Amino acid sequence: MRLRVHATIANFGPGFDVFGVGIGEPYDELTFRESDEWEVRVKGFDVPSDGRNVALVSAKALASLLGEEVALRMELRKGIRPGGGLGSSGASSLAGALAVAKVLGVEDEDLILRAAMEGERYASGSAHGDNVVPAYYGDFTVIESTGPLRVWRIPVNFDIVVVLPLLEIPTREARAVLPERIPLGCAVRALSLASSLVLALKERDLPAVGRLLDDPIALPYRRKLMPWYDGVRKAALEAGAYGLSVSGSGPAVFALGDNPEEIGMAVAETLAEMGVDSEVYVTKAGIGAVW
Repeated sequence: MRLRVHATIANFGPGFDVFGVGIGEPYDELTFRESDEWEVRVKGFDVPSDGRNVALVSAKALASLLGEEVALRMELRKGIRPGGGLGSSGASSLAGALAVAKVLGVEDEDLILRAAMEGERYASGSAHGDNVVPAYYGDFTVIESTGPLRVWRIPVNFDIVVVLPLLEIPTREARAVLPERIPLGCAVRALSLASSLVLALKERDLPAVGRLLDDPIALPYRRKLMPWYDGVRKAALEAGAYGLSVSGSGPAVFALGDNPEEIGMAVAETLAEMGVDSEVYVTKAGIGAVW
C-alpha cells in the first residue's frame, strides 16, 4: 500500500504553533506492508533509516495506543527537505501513523494525529500539531488545543509560492532562540493579526490575508538566523506580492499574489545575489494527505 503526505506551512504569519495549511508540493511518499519486524528504508533526502526515523516512531506510537501487535516494512521516499520549514518531520510522522491506521482499519482521527505528534515530539522536543494537523486535512487549520485535540478548519484553494533557500535551520535551534515571555504589545499585535487573518480567509480576501502575514512573536528573534529575510521580503513586495512570511521555523518563505511565478523568481534572484541557492514551488494551498 502507498500514501502521500504533502508539505505544510505552519504558523502562517501570526499564528505561532496554532495556524497551518497544507500545500501541494513538495511531498513524501510511503510504501508499506505488514511484516514480521519493523523496518524502514529511505530514498531521497538523507534521514535516519533506523529507530530514529519519525515515521517509525509514530507508527509504533499508534500501535501502542491501540494495544496492537503489528510490524511494518516501510519505504519512505523523502521529498520534503529536512530543516527547511515545510513540515518535513511532520509529513513523515503522519505517514507512519497513517500506515498503521490503514493496516489496522483505524479511522479515529484523534488517535492518528496523537501518534503523529509523538513523531514530532521525538524530532523537535515538542508534540506540536501545526504541521501534522494541516498535513492530514489539507485545509487551513487552527489548533484550539492538543489535549484534547480540538481543531477548527477553513477549506482553502488558492495559489501560493514557496521559496526554499538551500540552508538548514533545525527546528530545535529555531525554538531555542525564542524567549519564555514576549512583550504585551507583541501579544496584542499578534492577537489582532491572527483574528483578522482568519476572517479574511473566510471572506477569501487574499490581499488582506497577505497584508496580515506579519509575525510579531517569533520572527523578531528568528531574524538573526535569516539575515537575508528583509531583502527577500522587499523583493517579493516589489514584484507584486500581497505579503510574505516565513514558513514554520524557516528558512522557507511563502507569498501570496496575482503573479506567484514572478514573485518566486524575484525572491530566488535576490537570494542568489546574496550567494544563496534556492528552490521555488508554485503550488496550491489546501492539499491534504492521500491514501
